Amino acid sequence: MQPFNLEQANLFKQQLGLFNPSDKPSKPTLLSEHYLDFYGLPRAESNGGSTLGTLNDNNRSIFCAAWRPANARATALLVHGYMDHLGLYKHLINFLLSQKIAVVCFDLPGHGLSAGESGHSKNFANYTDTLEQLIEICQQHFPTPLHGLGQSMGGAILLKHLINHSSGTDYPFNTLNLFAPLLYPKAWSTSRIFLPFIKPFKKSIKRVFRPSSYDQEFLDFLRYRDPLQPLSIPITWLVAVEGWVREFEASAGSDFPVNLIQGNADKTLDWEYSLKGFKSKLPNLNLCMIDRANHHMVNEIEPLRSEIFAAINL
Repeated sequence: MQPFNLEQANLFKQQLGLFNPSDKPSKPTLLSEHYLDFYGLPRAESNGGSTLGTLNDNNRSIFCAAWRPANARATALLVHGYMDHLGLYKHLINFLLSQKIAVVCFDLPGHGLSAGESGHSKNFANYTDTLEQLIEICQQHFPTPLHGLGQSMGGAILLKHLINHSSGTDYPFNTLNLFAPLLYPKAWSTSRIFLPFIKPFKKSIKRVFRPSSYDQEFLDFLRYRDPLQPLSIPITWLVAVEGWVREFEASAGSDFPVNLIQGNADKTLDWEYSLKGFKSKLPNLNLCMIDRANHHMVNEIEPLRSEIFAAINL
């Protein structure tokens, strides 16, 4: 595998046109094929072709990608987790395409190839605003029904969108599948106490690459070979997490039947406490527990990953 470095990533971003799924699939370039190959994503000539491009979100460039297999029976909109980007979701993308489901995904602001300060967010509304744009694109250009899938913070973003949804309009998603959605991080009860005292004195903290999966090859790729991995966590993002926790705790919740897939070996979240919170606000929650699965469920080892994908409700 040829390396993909930051210089190439920046050149690739400069070459990208607008994300326009109504056009023919993107004509491949050397850099676009290099990007797809480096991250193991489907090539432009497979699955009906890929559409790569950017959309404008409050004067920020948001990187988007889509694949549409022939005779697609539905569309999946994927929302990645914190410090992730869509390039890390090859297993889930290929699984959905094998099920004849079109896939639309994007890099959140401050992540991957999208613009924005790395990992920064004042609040999660920053993310749901971008999500709304992608939902509109899916409704206009891709086959129905529309399914939402989110890993970790991506699950939290979909949940925030759900609990903020107005009852006066149709909810856009037919199903929601959340992989280890973010609510209470590990040791959050202690961290949230010290956060107000840390915030005035530190802008960021050093990122520690903890084992979030039992796939060692994936962990090594994140730490040593992926040029799009941030090396620090802005304090502002931790404040945004606290805002999300408070919002969810104060919300009325939703009776939408969310499908939540959680591993009992999750080392990133206080998952047991999080499940209590989810159950109290989501009365029709369907919980699928995966024995021995860690946090980054879409990048778990086989056969755990097959078990995780079999729990998806589409």
